[in-house]
Amino acid sequence: MKHLVLAGPVPPWRSGIADQTIRLARAMGGLGARPEIVTFRRMYPRFLYPGLSDRGAGDFPADAGPVRALLDGANPLSFREAGRVVGQARPDAVLLPWWTSFFGAHTRLFLDALAKESPRTVRVLLCHNLVDHEGGPWKRRVAASVFRRADRFAVQNGRAREELLSLVPGASVEVIPHPSEPREVLPDRASARARLGIPPEAVLFLFTGLLRPYKGWKLLLEAFSSIPRDFPEAHLVLAGEPWGEARRLPRRAGGLPAVRLELRYLPEEERALWLDACDAVVCPYLHATGSGIAADALSHGRAVIGTRVDGLVEVVAEEESGLLVPPGDVDALGGALRRFLREGLGPRLAAGAVVHRSRFSPQEHARRVLALAGW
Repeated sequence: MKHLVLAGPVPPWRSGIADQTIRLARAMGGLGARPEIVTFRRMYPRFLYPGLSDRGAGDFPADAGPVRALLDGANPLSFREAGRVVGQARPDAVLLPWWTSFFGAHTRLFLDALAKESPRTVRVLLCHNLVDHEGGPWKRRVAASVFRRADRFAVQNGRAREELLSLVPGASVEVIPHPSEPREVLPDRASARARLGIPPEAVLFLFTGLLRPYKGWKLLLEAFSSIPRDFPEAHLVLAGEPWGEARRLPRRAGGLPAVRLELRYLPEEERALWLDACDAVVCPYLHATGSGIAADALSHGRAVIGTRVDGLVEVVAEEESGLLVPPGDVDALGGALRRFLREGLGPRLAAGAVVHRSRFSPQEHARRVLALAGW
């Protein structure tokens, strides 16, 4: 029996990375390759985290298999010790999510200790971002120093593959887009709306996830601001934890009665309820590498209105499961919202989402990651 280790955040740690990591672990378990999970006992020092809390209530998922909390984000040396402990078990492969240069020194120490204890172990980085969304040249150098210590890489779009190869020529890189989790039964829109207080006749656009600058929430508010005058049935919900300037949103959106604000971290169950209730998910990103929100929209059979950025163009089939516009173009975004309303595109694009979502199943994602790791 091969030994596989997956080292990264899992719930109750709060992030899209944690959600995807536990989905991957479960999908691998379903394929007969249940990994041992090494996770955090503390992620970020409190003074560095811009949200209210990076951890929710409860324990680690009971169905995830063995979980060991060895990693301390405030203590890089804990990663060296974790790499040593993991390496002593001589695993066949270790998979690590990579998403921020904050963990650059930590990850280098982990990989170095692992390689010293178990040189034959295959070290795979699952790259959500190559460089931070608000990155600079020094963060690129930090990332490159980490990449040189790994054997294989999974990235979420073709441009990321090209960039990684520019940093580590000759690297073994596989493009594996962000997975969705198709439901066996499509969600009941009416019951979800009744629970959330959304009128049955409303056409509901949903922005969900962390409200960060690169996600374009300000552009969306501007694009939507004049639409209710012409389409009274149009409603917009911003649902997610605000970071930085987004914390002032209650004052900014106060004059837009068709805009509803749910400004807090949404647990997966509540986020799923909003996806059930909406007609389209809006992803007005200025740039991206992958989008768990777009993948989740497809899994719920919901259209995506987004921008032509890396991470969306790989997931959204334009004119089939969604509409895409140039990033940063307020007029084009507003035009796409108006077209969706004017032409009643919801049912057609929702049907396309159902067709395309099977390409991004967690099982297919897990198979490709396992193949990359040598399974």
